[in-house]
Amino acid sequence: MYAARGAASAYRARERMARTGRTPKGHWLWTKEEDDLIRALYPDYRALRRKLRRRTYGALRHRARTLDVVHRRHVWLASEVSRLRRLYPRADRFDILAAFPGLRWGQIAGKAGHIHVHRKRKRLCRTGHPLIDHIRDRAFELNMSMVDLDAAARTRKYFQKAGWANGNLNRKALLRAVEALGGEVSVHWL
Repeated sequence: MYAARGAASAYRARERMARTGRTPKGHWLWTKEEDDLIRALYPDYRALRRKLRRRTYGALRHRARTLDVVHRRHVWLASEVSRLRRLYPRADRFDILAAFPGLRWGQIAGKAGHIHVHRKRKRLCRTGHPLIDHIRDRAFELNMSMVDLDAAARTRKYFQKAGWANGNLNRKALLRAVEALGGEVSVHWL
């Protein structure tokens, strides 16, 4: 008897919600058009907020989870972690992505950072100025960044900002960098 009353009450509540378009607490029910917009515009919540003005940010996030359009968090297996440790330092980015199908580069790089595995440093590209190239190569061999080189040579941000790129070679900065790296400049006549 009580179960029948509860079922009848629930039936009436569902009818009232369908008729008014609101929950018993007064919240708007989600429409098919709103769901389609969420599927189309996710994860751009700013655009979703502009299109669906009566929905809050929290409501939009909850509905995206309910509709299962969110990016799921990946649970890393021990075998995947060991594969990541082996591949990440030296393998090409495309090979790493192929080894972990279904994962985005940000997820892979984030896990690598979490387990303290880093990519092997790449050599700096050539500038076309032999002296600058020698300075940058020596800094790379000494595991110095351009920030470290500027600090050691007291050249402000000359090497960080590629001060030579506009064609203006600062000889004083170059000489300071050579001295800071433990070298010396000499002249050879041909």
